[in-house]
Amino acid sequence: MKTQQTLSPTDTLEELIKWLLPEQANLQVDRLVFTPGELTLLVTSTQPVGRCPVCEKATRRIHSRYWRTLEDLPWGANRLRLRVHVRRFVCATASCPRKVFTERLGPLAEPSARRTDRLRDALLALGWAVGGEEGSRQGMVHHMPIGASTLLSLMRRHGERTFPTPRVLGVDDWFFQQDHPTGTILVDLERHQPVDLLLGSDEQVLSDWLRSHRGVQIISRDRGAGYRKASERAAPQVKQVLDRWHLLKNLGEVIQKTLAQQIDVLRQAGQQVKNHTQQTSFAPPESAQPDGQRRKPPRRKPSAPSPRRAWQMAMHQQVHELAAEGKTQAEIISRLHLHRQTVRKYLRMPTFVAHYCSPHPSSVEPYRAYLEARWHQGEVMIKTLWRELQGQGFTGSYKSVWTFLRHWPLPAGLTPTSSCSSVAALTRRGAPATPTPWRVKWLLLHKPEELKAKDAAYRQALLYLSPHLSSLSALGQDFVRLIRERQSEALLPWLERAKGCPYEELQRFAHGLEREFPAVQAALTEPWSTGQVEGQITRLKLLKRQMYGRANLDLLRLRVLHAA
Repeated sequence: MKTQQTLSPTDTLEELIKWLLPEQANLQVDRLVFTPGELTLLVTSTQPVGRCPVCEKATRRIHSRYWRTLEDLPWGANRLRLRVHVRRFVCATASCPRKVFTERLGPLAEPSARRTDRLRDALLALGWAVGGEEGSRQGMVHHMPIGASTLLSLMRRHGERTFPTPRVLGVDDWFFQQDHPTGTILVDLERHQPVDLLLGSDEQVLSDWLRSHRGVQIISRDRGAGYRKASERAAPQVKQVLDRWHLLKNLGEVIQKTLAQQIDVLRQAGQQVKNHTQQTSFAPPESAQPDGQRRKPPRRKPSAPSPRRAWQMAMHQQVHELAAEGKTQAEIISRLHLHRQTVRKYLRMPTFVAHYCSPHPSSVEPYRAYLEARWHQGEVMIKTLWRELQGQGFTGSYKSVWTFLRHWPLPAGLTPTSSCSSVAALTRRGAPATPTPWRVKWLLLHKPEELKAKDAAYRQALLYLSPHLSSLSALGQDFVRLIRERQSEALLPWLERAKGCPYEELQRFAHGLEREFPAVQAALTEPWSTGQVEGQITRLKLLKRQMYGRANLDLLRLRVLHAA
């Protein structure tokens, strides 16, 4: 470290230049050549002896001299180039395999380098911060020109880091590329830093890493079977801790799947609430066609389901047909070439329900009752119905109404009627839509006094139509309380209650928790979770997008691990 020094106008330029050069460089300034935008500094190395890099023996025997050119940090707006006059030495050890070696410049630059160490560190800082392309652009702005590919090569050469084996390890998967969909990120939860990035998220990937890194004592993970099996196979002595957020997420998915199979009950409860809260009624506008005149149905065909849904519906039907013939699950799997979990899911599903559909209702849903009444009266022209809805304040597009009605079967009688007594309690703008299973899940997981009036009324109507949902709601609320308050002693009683409930999805959830009971118990007693891992994945996604999603795993791994 250089000490403080004060220079006066009478001091030579050589003193100033030496002060600006790296410390302990052992350089003598010969000349300074200035051209617009660039400074060239001619210096000579003044090291008294040369030391062989192989046998490390000092020698004074000079073989020859040559000029070495180095790029250095800019001086203001001017690039700086060092022309260093260095020597080649003859090794004094006769048995040394290196006969002639070049003079080393110590802290100034590495052997064979074309830039100084401090310029290299400045360029690496740009590369780690913003990547190759943007780092190249920023280098040009700061008078340190470098190509994007050169900067990436520099990062690959000098970015490798090693970390000690963590005692507490956090594991989770992340999306990489289309050819390799997922990867695995490993985080040291005690040091708050990522330790490795692996390609693949299967059992073998984590098993290999654990075998080569002995010393892990605790693993925090989600409920993925691959990570559980890898830990049990490669490090059976490691204590596994399930993430509490993932436990609550899995419970919500179980409740949502259960409610999705009772969509008719959800709709009936919503209709009851609408009829009860309706304060005014209105009559639909009469059709322009005279009474008694039959109307022709529009020339349109109901749209066919997507290829994906059509295939799933066909497989669902075939699974139930084979099961009705007395075929076992193994025989069904062999005949239809389906995964065993898919066959089990279809056997538990009396009617096919696509869980990948959007949970958000259509903007036309609040007007369902009105459209049903007009449809049964014979009004099947979608454009006419769309204009009628616009008169009631509907702001959606024609296509949204067409999408909502395209699967409705045409009514048997198409003669319009002027009677409006059946629509006395139709919905109006602002009336609540039928909640989706995703929404009803949250209503069941909250106490009635915590809900708004309309949500509490819907919950009450739903429990009246399906009393068994009361037990589902109670079990869900108890599990949420159990997780949030860390009530480890209440876990076993809850599992026994869940295994006796009338819903198969919740029973399977309870059996799954029972199979990995020590990990669930540890989640309620240990402070560790995968929250840090999720944060590191968010940072990983940012770095991946900075490189336009095209970075190879080695470069992405270097950037993720560098800040650690």
